[in-house]
Amino acid sequence: MATLADMPFETLQAGMKFKHPEHGAQIILDLGHGPLGPAIRFHDSDLYSGQMPKMIVDPHQGDDEEEGDIFVAMARSTYPYGAEQWEYLGMVSAEELAQRNWQWFQVGCPHCGFAHRLLASSVSSGQRRCRACGMVFDRPTQPVT
Repeated sequence: MATLADMPFETLQAGMKFKHPEHGAQIILDLGHGPLGPAIRFHDSDLYSGQMPKMIVDPHQGDDEEEGDIFVAMARSTYPYGAEQWEYLGMVSAEELAQRNWQWFQVGCPHCGFAHRLLASSVSSGQRRCRACGMVFDRPTQPVT
């Protein structure tokens, strides 16, 4: 059984399916780099989103958080923490894509030409950091035919 921990980040790709005991079956929609490092955008979990975790303040402890809590939360939501719990199930099927109204999109890095492939329901735009060279760019995605 292969797990997410067995796969270097560079080999991951949109469309891979994984099963997690807590998060269930998840499909990778997009990959990139966020402020905390490598980012994996699953279809129904933001665990490895690469963003700062939302802190839940306990109303019984007042407004002060214990020192270090933010660092524990960051560590738990940063890839590859816990990656050994994600069992690889294979690639998404054409039937699953149709059922979810997703299609393949691609956008090339203007600096190095790396082709970023992702799954989405419509064309998207916005800034992204190239997985290959690190350049930040803003280009709309194009459907893959």
